[in-house]
Parts: sequence; C-alpha cells; structure tokens
Amino acid sequence: MNVLEIDLRTPGLSIRGIRANDSFKTRETVRSMAARTPSVVAAVNGDFFNIKTGESENNVVIEGDMIKGVGVTDSPYDSWSNLHSQFGVDWKNHPFIERFGIDATVSLGGDRKRIDGINFREDSTRLVLYTKAVGDSAPVDTLGRDFVWVPVKMVSHDGDAVIYKVDGQAHRGGMMHLSNGGAFAGGGKSRAIVERIARYKGRIRVVAHLDPQRGKLRTVIGGWPRLIRDGKRNAEYSDILEGTKPGFSAGRHPRTAIGFNRDSTKLILLTVDGRRESDSGMSLVELADAMLSVGAWDAMAFDGGGSTTMVVEGSVVNRPSDANGERPVGSGLLVVMSK
Repeated sequence: MNVLEIDLRTPGLSIRGIRANDSFKTRETVRSMAARTPSVVAAVNGDFFNIKTGESENNVVIEGDMIKGVGVTDSPYDSWSNLHSQFGVDWKNHPFIERFGIDATVSLGGDRKRIDGINFREDSTRLVLYTKAVGDSAPVDTLGRDFVWVPVKMVSHDGDAVIYKVDGQAHRGGMMHLSNGGAFAGGGKSRAIVERIARYKGRIRVVAHLDPQRGKLRTVIGGWPRLIRDGKRNAEYSDILEGTKPGFSAGRHPRTAIGFNRDSTKLILLTVDGRRESDSGMSLVELADAMLSVGAWDAMAFDGGGSTTMVVEGSVVNRPSDANGERPVGSGLLVVMSK
C-alpha cells in the first residue's frame, strides 16, 4: 500500500480534478498530467472511464465548470442504472462524498424545462445541452434514432446562470456543430422542447447544479463505490447499494481510494497494488478496513485494476499492474501546492 495524508488547512493547498490532455475523450498517464500542471506535489488516477475513448463515467466538474452532468452513471458495468458515489471539494477545501446527479433547467422567459444531461445523453428521448467542453462537434445517437437539435451561442453569465441565444436553424439528425458555443438536442418527448427553443428570440437562461447541493464545488470526480459512511464500513453492501458485481467487490484487485477524517481537515489517498505474486490486491471490504485503519471517516473508491497509480513529486510510487506499465487513464486528482 501507499498512503498519502494531506492537511487541507495548509495555506496555498488546493485539490483539483484534471482531464486527460484537458479533453473530453482521450487518455493520458497520471505522471504526465502531474508533470504538465504547475506546483503539483502528488496525484492519483481518478474516475472509471471508457477504455476506448477515455470519457469519464460520472459527473465532471473542473475548476467550477461543469464538463459533464449525468442523471444516471454512464457505465456498462452496473447491475442496474443508478448514480455512483463521487468525490467533490469546494473552494475552501471542504471535501464531500455524494451520489451527485444533474439538476439543470432551461428558461425561455417564464417557461422553464428540465435539462436531463450536459454533454451526456442517457437515451434518445432526453433533453441535453452540449457545450464546447466536448469539442467542436458532438455525435448524438450512434443507433441512428431520430432527434432534433439547434445551435446556440453563449452570450454571458448572470450569477449561477449561463445565458445563450439561438444561433441557427433547427436540424434533424446529423452532426451537431458546437463552434459557436453549444447546442440543445432532444428526441421523442423532448423534440418539441428543442423546436420551441429554436423559435425563441430572447435570452435563453440555463442554470445547472448537482444534487444534493453542496455550495460552489471546485472539483467533482467520480468513482465506485462508497466504502465508509460516518465512520462505519458499508463496502460489504456495495452490490445492493450501488450495483457493483461480486467479481469486482469481493475479488482482490489493485485499488485506489480517497477519504477524509471526521472533521474534514485531512484528505487520505491510498493505493493498493495487486495482480502479482507479491501484490495480492484487496477486496472492497479489505480496502474499507485499510482506510479505517489510517483514519478515514468517509471514503470511496476510484478506478482500480491496471489504472491504479500514485505519483509523488513527479515519480510513480506504486507498482501499476497494467501490462504496459503505467496506464493512460481518463482523469486524475491533483494535490497542488502554490507558493
């Protein structure tokens, strides 16, 4: 095991999420993420991700900007559709572990509608806002089902709201171009809402939060599942609480975990090596017990297996189990110490 304890009261300290190559769909090693970011003293791998594209499975908030907002975790590995546990930290270094979900609306004057996702669409009937965070264009539906979309341009910010205006005609199907700021897309029951947006001539007001609300969050990075709640281990219930599967929960694998102490002043990062004769890995229950033993009051797991990586002062300090050495991953969590 490697254990890193961070005093969150340290002046100049910040805990920040990072995307691979600062992009929506790509992969990068944790060591590279740390090396290209000024003043990083330590880092670990982050959320579970699409192994082909690097896209994170859960909500993503980077430096206060919502990069991805989901109403259900974007994962093919759950026993059922649900929200996974996620780690968040606010601008005062106060940490949280919650099963955050998107809570967003679009207002056209007095007409307010719910947005089901930001840069993520659970199915073709959902109303989704795509932003420049995904790049210059965004494919909507690989199954070819019918949808309608309308391009929008970001005009300004107004408190918690982002203001848009329509920037072109509504389209049926095809590729959505986001070069001017974004697009609304919807199919089925949401198609009429997008068509209503396309006809609207005024300011389009979008407000997006995560539920439960925990103030202004600097970083949100997902994982799976929660290991400890209020000082009590609950990892043994992860199959029924968060849809993990026995091979994942009870099997011994390399693991990455994050937690904090009872008064939320110390952050604890822990990695466990595995898949070698000398490194046996841990089950989720064993991982929870390890986190309890080093003082965690609340804790959860990040991605593990071949992704498990801890970097301290530029060097990988654990022994990643990926066949190629350190695995390029979709995201990381950085410990930054500014002078």
